[in-house]
Amino acid sequence: MPEGANPAADYELGLRLLNARATQRVLGILGDPFALVLRGTDDPYPLYAAIRERGPIHRSTTGSWVTADPDVAAAALADPVWRMSGRDGSPAAEQLLPFYGHGTLGGEADEHERLRPHWQALLDPEPLAAHRKTVERECLARLDRVTGGDLMTGYAWPVATAATAALLGLPAADLPRYAELCQDAAALPDSLLAAQPLALVRRIEDAVAGLDELFGGTPGEGTHDPDRAVRVLLSTAAVPATAHLIGNAVRALLAEPDAWQALSRDPGLAPAAVAETLRHDPPVQMEARVAAGPADLAGTRLEPGSHLVLVTAAAGRDETRHPEPGRFRLDRQGEPEPLAFAGGLHHLPVAPLARAQAEVALRILAETRPDVRPSGAPVYRRRAPVVRGPVELPVLGLGET
Repeated sequence: MPEGANPAADYELGLRLLNARATQRVLGILGDPFALVLRGTDDPYPLYAAIRERGPIHRSTTGSWVTADPDVAAAALADPVWRMSGRDGSPAAEQLLPFYGHGTLGGEADEHERLRPHWQALLDPEPLAAHRKTVERECLARLDRVTGGDLMTGYAWPVATAATAALLGLPAADLPRYAELCQDAAALPDSLLAAQPLALVRRIEDAVAGLDELFGGTPGEGTHDPDRAVRVLLSTAAVPATAHLIGNAVRALLAEPDAWQALSRDPGLAPAAVAETLRHDPPVQMEARVAAGPADLAGTRLEPGSHLVLVTAAAGRDETRHPEPGRFRLDRQGEPEPLAFAGGLHHLPVAPLARAQAEVALRILAETRPDVRPSGAPVYRRRAPVVRGPVELPVLGLGET
């Protein structure tokens, strides 16, 4: 038995997670589209449309208030009454279905000024421009030795982890361990809304603790040092966001006739491809908040402690905001900004890093592998309502020069 294991605690948590998954399944069978989203599907966008049809905001049978309305979501994201945790940093009160829940350090407004200097030095325009050169070197290095035909394991994840590790100053010898921990922690945002298997919950906990230790933390102390907190945040949020942003972009480019050819002819379109991916199929699909006080949204009065889920990905498919919302187009202009990466101050350091790394990764891939083409259906992880990206994306032409 692993050191520190607690069979009684594992039994209690495992039973609670199992009961929650069963409840979720029943509520989905009974027709609640949000419950179906929490169970996981390869294509959640029809369910987002069904949520939108229930009005600008509605009470799901899961106990959460849910909105897929872009105006309501934008208003809630801008209102400090909607928080990620209690005012003292304590976990949000447990709802009917969410479980492994705690506030994200740095996510609240009162943490913003304290942490800003610790990530701004890494991500101001000048250091970020220099980092693009590092990302380019990592992309070329991965492509030089890639084997197999899975874009995610062969390119997207290795680039995201190696580039971020370099930015954070990790020694090269720590990269294999770092990459493993980042992937193990990738389901953390999903666990805040959808009950995960016990083994995965424990793996997430171990991965977050392992990342803290990798950056100099002491086991059992928690991530209180601001520099470590920022590094753990970038590792658990920006690394998977970058990997999934690359995967979602390549999948969409290959699925839309002529889109990949257009990028291959003009790799300078990589920023447009990233921006369109953030609209069409972003790596972060929704945000969850808790009301710190009474709030009014779309004419509905919500009491303190109300749990609100903002389906931010649905805004990009709103036909009143975007013509041909289901099409992936590189020529969009003058349309509203997507709500991807709009939620919470913790996205301030994540958004510029993920966008910069994904833009470089797409440009290098288009320049060096113009003949990449799909070779099979992508595979998605179940019970992943928040973080969206393929686990596997089979392609041909990745390993050939």
